[in-house]
Amino acid sequence: MHIPMRIPSHRLAALLPGVLCLATFSASHLQARVPQEPVQITVSAAASLNDALIEIDREFQRARPDVRVDLNSGASGTLEIQIEKGAPVDVFVSAGLQQMDALAAKGLLLAETRVDLLRNELVLIISRGSKNVANFSDLDHPDVRIVAIGDPRTVPAGMYAQQVLTALGIYATVRKKAVLATDVRQVLADVETGSADAGLVYATDAATSSQVRVVAAAPAGTHEAIVYPAAALRDAPHPDAARAYVQFLRSASARMIFSRYGFLPAT
Repeated sequence: MHIPMRIPSHRLAALLPGVLCLATFSASHLQARVPQEPVQITVSAAASLNDALIEIDREFQRARPDVRVDLNSGASGTLEIQIEKGAPVDVFVSAGLQQMDALAAKGLLLAETRVDLLRNELVLIISRGSKNVANFSDLDHPDVRIVAIGDPRTVPAGMYAQQVLTALGIYATVRKKAVLATDVRQVLADVETGSADAGLVYATDAATSSQVRVVAAAPAGTHEAIVYPAAALRDAPHPDAARAYVQFLRSASARMIFSRYGFLPAT
C-alpha cells in the first residue's frame, strides 16, 4: 500500500517563494512571446506627396514593424480644417507654410517636432498633343477657354498659381476661365483628359504623367517659396510613433525617395 509523503510545514513554507517565482517567470516569459499588435498612425499629407509617401511608408514600416501608417492625402487646407475640427491625426505634412502656421498658432503641434522638409516648383502644363499654349502670356488668349488651378482657398498650388498670374498681370482674365480643383492632382487629371486647355501644377506632379508636358516654369519672384513643412500633432493618438515618423522623413533613405520623385531639400 502506497503511503503519501507528507512535507513538513516549515519545509513547505521554504519552498513556496521559489514555486511562486517560477510561476511568475513562466507567465511573464509566455506573455513576452505573444506578438503585440502594431499601432496605427494617421498621416495627413498634401496630395502632391502621395506617390513618394507610399514608397517611404513601406520603408518606414520595414524599419518599424511595430507601426502601421494610414496615409490620408488631400488638399493641405482641407486637411488643416479636419485637424482643427479634431480629426485623430498623428502627423501633418503640408504643401505650404500657411496651413502649418495656422495649426501652430492654435497650439495644435507637438512641441519641437516641426521641420521644413522639402521644396518644389510651379509649372504650366498642357496635354501632350496640344499646341495652344507655349507660355504664361498665352493663357490670356481667347482660344484658351479653360485653365485648371487649385482652389486658392484650400490648395497651396492654387494659391501659388494665383500669385504667379497676378504678378504677370493676367489673373483677372484667367480667373474668368479658371476651373478650381479640389487638389493639385485634380488639376493634373483635368489637363490629362483634355477637360482643361492648361493647368498649373508642381513640377513633381507633371513628372508623374506621360500625358502632359511642361511649357513653362513660374518666373522667379512671382510667388512665395514652395516649402513643405511636417510636424506631429499635439493630440496625436500615438505621439511616440508620430515623432519617429517625422524623424524618418528626414532620413537618408526618405531623402533619396523624395529626390527620385523630383522634390528638392528644404535646406
